[in-house]
Amino acid sequence: MAKQQVQTGFVLIPGYRDPQNTQRMIRLEGNGNYTIIHFADSAKFLMVAQTLRYFEEQIPDFIRVNKSALVNPAFVKDIIRTSSKSVHLHMTDGIELLVSRRRINDVTTKLTA
Repeated sequence: MAKQQVQTGFVLIPGYRDPQNTQRMIRLEGNGNYTIIHFADSAKFLMVAQTLRYFEEQIPDFIRVNKSALVNPAFVKDIIRTSSKSVHLHMTDGIELLVSRRRINDVTTKLTA
């Protein structure tokens, strides 16, 4: 099966005919072989039977902050460094995410650039 070309800023979500706008997505949470997508313009979320790695490859602009979270940098409100080995991200939807130790340098570099 040929891979369908999708324009930048959009991602194909399995089970949906049309590509979805990534600018509406705040964060994606991995839960086993499922991914939960949280949108900025809706209190509802979308659960998709696809791994977080699939979306990480499809949306290169998003940042993987830990094993189970992929965030849209446009929705990061604050970067809180509590110690040299502990960094939290405050999202615009009120959620606080812990950045894994091994990803601290990469995440802070991408968000401050």
